[in-house]
Amino acid sequence: MRATLRALLSTLFALPLLLGPVPAHADTADPAGWPRPRFLSYNVCGAASHCPPIYGKSPAAWRDMVVRAMDYWDADLVMLQEVCYLQWTTLRNHLQSRTNGPKYDSIWAATRTAPGCGRWDPDNPDADLRFGLVIFAKGAAQTINNGSRVVYPLPETDPSGTIENRIMLCARAPITGRLVRACNTHIAPGALGSRQIAHVATLTREFAAMGDPVVLAGDFNVLPHEAALDPLYNHSGGRGVFQEVDENDKSFFVNGCAPSQDRCRSGEATAKKPCSPNVTHPGKIDYIFLSYYWFTTVRGDAAACAGDLSDHHLLRGAAAWEH
Repeated sequence: MRATLRALLSTLFALPLLLGPVPAHADTADPAGWPRPRFLSYNVCGAASHCPPIYGKSPAAWRDMVVRAMDYWDADLVMLQEVCYLQWTTLRNHLQSRTNGPKYDSIWAATRTAPGCGRWDPDNPDADLRFGLVIFAKGAAQTINNGSRVVYPLPETDPSGTIENRIMLCARAPITGRLVRACNTHIAPGALGSRQIAHVATLTREFAAMGDPVVLAGDFNVLPHEAALDPLYNHSGGRGVFQEVDENDKSFFVNGCAPSQDRCRSGEATAKKPCSPNVTHPGKIDYIFLSYYWFTTVRGDAAACAGDLSDHHLLRGAAAWEH
């Protein structure tokens, strides 16, 4: 999260919910009762000065907690934002080689060089300081079609690399036996973010028009009811091709949502105290969008706060296949 939005919001997921279900509210996620495929999106806050210390002061301990979250949810697709290169390789190497759980294939794209990434290898003066986005798909190596991997620059990126270049990372991968177009992004706050979301919407609409089921996840730095998301939602004033996993949980209907509605542009906060101590009001800024033609029975849940892992809540989603 950038500073502007941090003045309005707060975020992150909880250690108890990584270990198992905690009855925080009626929609607390129980993997046994949710449909499949399953999705995770998580801004892991890998490098910024406001990020928590490395969990357990050990990259391996941090890795094990994230893997536990993936395994608890039995996730088919996982999208991570603000990931240092060394965080990715720590996860990647473990998930490709382990024998005590499902393997995952992954792709990475850098958005900047971040000095804070050096903390993941503090004894190495030449540590890789790149920082970016990752997509994990359940399966052995080459599950993700690397020939389909594309990095899309979003409007007004910075070629110098001194600030985060906003991009969308996409590739095709099979989940539960069907090929999907998976995309991950991290949107800037404010008016620039609105232009970036509009570009993301144009690209993903083209994927949907080609017949691909589309899964779009990330940190969008905007609230569900705001006009910036009109190009993505396919209802409630939207003109896009997506539904969002947490749009039908009536316990979180706000901003004009009526109890009689089946769905609304709302959802559980992914940014709130105590995870982001500088924000004043809780809000949903992390999303898992699914193309409406291919998916049904969407469900979403923001895990509780684990401020020793990130300043965001982990967002979990699930859906059934429509066709």
